[in-house]
Amino acid sequence: MFFVTICSRAVSVPGHSVGICPFTEMLIENLQISRIHFSNIFFCATLLSTLLLPFFGTIFDHIGIRRAVTYSTLMLGLTLLFMGHIPFAIASLEGCVPHFVAVTCVLFPGFFLLKLCGNNLIPLVSRMMLLYWYDKRSCTVIGMSGIFISFIFGCAPEIIHRLIKNLGYLNTWTTLGAVTLLGFLPIIWALCRDNPQSIGINLDSLEAKHPDPTCGERSGRDYTLYQALKTFDFWIFILAVATSTFASTGLQIHLVDIFREARACTADPLSIFPFVAVSSAVSGMLFSIFQDRVSIRYCLLAIFSTNAALMFFLENVSKPWGLWSFIALCGFNWALYGIVYAAPWPKLFGKKYLGRIMSSAALIASFFAGIAPSALSYAQKNFGSYFFLTRLFSLSSMAGFFVSIIYIFNNRSHKTG
Repeated sequence: MFFVTICSRAVSVPGHSVGICPFTEMLIENLQISRIHFSNIFFCATLLSTLLLPFFGTIFDHIGIRRAVTYSTLMLGLTLLFMGHIPFAIASLEGCVPHFVAVTCVLFPGFFLLKLCGNNLIPLVSRMMLLYWYDKRSCTVIGMSGIFISFIFGCAPEIIHRLIKNLGYLNTWTTLGAVTLLGFLPIIWALCRDNPQSIGINLDSLEAKHPDPTCGERSGRDYTLYQALKTFDFWIFILAVATSTFASTGLQIHLVDIFREARACTADPLSIFPFVAVSSAVSGMLFSIFQDRVSIRYCLLAIFSTNAALMFFLENVSKPWGLWSFIALCGFNWALYGIVYAAPWPKLFGKKYLGRIMSSAALIASFFAGIAPSALSYAQKNFGSYFFLTRLFSLSSMAGFFVSIIYIFNNRSHKTG
């Protein structure tokens, strides 16, 4: 199932920003639309796909992991084939409606399905897949998968860019769709299973003979989404996920301009991402191994302190030590986000309603990812600096750190009492 998880995340690349950005300029130029029109279509499609996550999470709880990832992959492959024929679809509508309306009617459902399947559903199911199959060593497995995923996503933009240069952007989408349907879909369907019990095995019993050190976190029952929403456990981890998403997405979108304001000691801000990927892969593996040996709640201290320090070093990227510290902390942020986004939910709330709980967490995380770039733009426009907001963010992360200390202390007191 580890291999199936990696395959499913590789399949999802065309639905993520790293898989869509190589097509942006081609679409704007060839479809003769403005950048604002393109951005508005993309934003609305992303927002709608995010709002539907809890609905699909409920469905996935009923149909199981195998059918969920298979259906999502099938729909993504068909969507990619459709994207390879968008000029023909637009031309067929132009006889009835104006050009900009025809473009909207074609691009909106295309982007909606790309984001829904590639950016939301397949990653959600792949994370659920690991949590259903691995219990005692779930964090370790998440960290191991993060190594492969970091390098896949790091290489994807360059690979897609070369395909576009050699094949054209339409043929590239068609090729990606064909590879998804003929290559990955049969592998996923053949190898994926809902859980170890469905084929009579228990992987954790084979992997670990010692008692699970985090078993004390489990309540012994399965929480519904409504019950989980009433717990402090849910919201403190949601806060951690939201702050991490806000920091990573907001900084990535405006990185060039932020580095310009900070007078960074690098001519190409985007050149830091390969180093961030290496930092994320290494630190993710170390964090995940450590996290399997202690309570998942200690991860809160790491993620809040990392986000607070990240903003401090962001203002010091004009110096080499500040830049390399910022790169390392960005990697820590990515790695900790992967763990906190997936690992706590089955430990705290059980697995029966895992799809509903995780999809709700994904909805909130996606919301913060959506508002982060706008919030930073507003700060720069109205206060003359991005750092007005980053400093507030650093203070809020520090507050989250101290709240987490109290939360962990109270939890330990209840256990000893």
